[in-house]
Amino acid sequence: MAVCSSFREFVGSKPPLVVFFSSIAIFALTLVSVSLYLQSHKTEILNPDIKDWNSFYSTLSSLEICFPARGSSKVSKMNRSRRELPREPKIESVTLPVSVDSNTTIGTNSTQSNITVSVLADVQVLKARRHLVGTTLHTLLPAKHLGFKGDMNVLEVTLELPSKFAKNWTTCVMFTGPAYLLPDSPVTPANCSVATNKEHVEVDMGGAWLTEREGWCEDGMEGSLMIAPQDELNVYLSEGDITLIQLHILYTTVLLCVTLVLVLLYLVCGRRCCLRGPAVVVAADKVPLNP
Repeated sequence: MAVCSSFREFVGSKPPLVVFFSSIAIFALTLVSVSLYLQSHKTEILNPDIKDWNSFYSTLSSLEICFPARGSSKVSKMNRSRRELPREPKIESVTLPVSVDSNTTIGTNSTQSNITVSVLADVQVLKARRHLVGTTLHTLLPAKHLGFKGDMNVLEVTLELPSKFAKNWTTCVMFTGPAYLLPDSPVTPANCSVATNKEHVEVDMGGAWLTEREGWCEDGMEGSLMIAPQDELNVYLSEGDITLIQLHILYTTVLLCVTLVLVLLYLVCGRRCCLRGPAVVVAADKVPLNP
């Protein structure tokens, strides 16, 4: 009863300390819950430090496509020897964190340069609510649409869509541009090759902030792009990383528990120590200011 009485007095006399005590308790329980979740999902936690291909596909799928109007002159043949991408500023002795396969071409020097990567992906392109098949699309995608604000570089994207007789939506997609615009994942999709002598349709791609402006695709037809994610392209945290996270959670939880114990000791013993202190004797001819 004495403890309950002390607790009621403590709650009534020190509300800020009670709020602090409750916050620490809730935070400690939350950390324990996170640790238990990590323990039960060790093989399902994505690595946030790596930009994998699925997240890159998700960014591309959020963009809108503008097809040229009929009769437009935006249909031409691919001639990679004549097409030039904007030059990037040279950076001395920079090692590119990109997984490169046998079909990837890189500049001969160690500075940042354009690379070409061709991968297979399940791509669906809608134009006027109809699936587009049997054609090749080409666009120059500014880096700002990929989340690189203030970057003047571009990523060249070519999509060789499957024919109407194909049984799936497997498409060969070719990317050409600075390596940092592409995923740095150690897991890469299957390789392919795009025919460079085929006619292609030049399209524009942009994010939502661009498509909401007046004049976007005013003389053309809007469409959308969807690239299906692939489970085998996900990059997960290793068991060592998860163990390290749990270790930090353990240290923090122990520190919070020690704080809670100290607060409990103050709750139980602090009031009694104050009551057992020397009594203040007031002289008979003195009137207390706070009776």
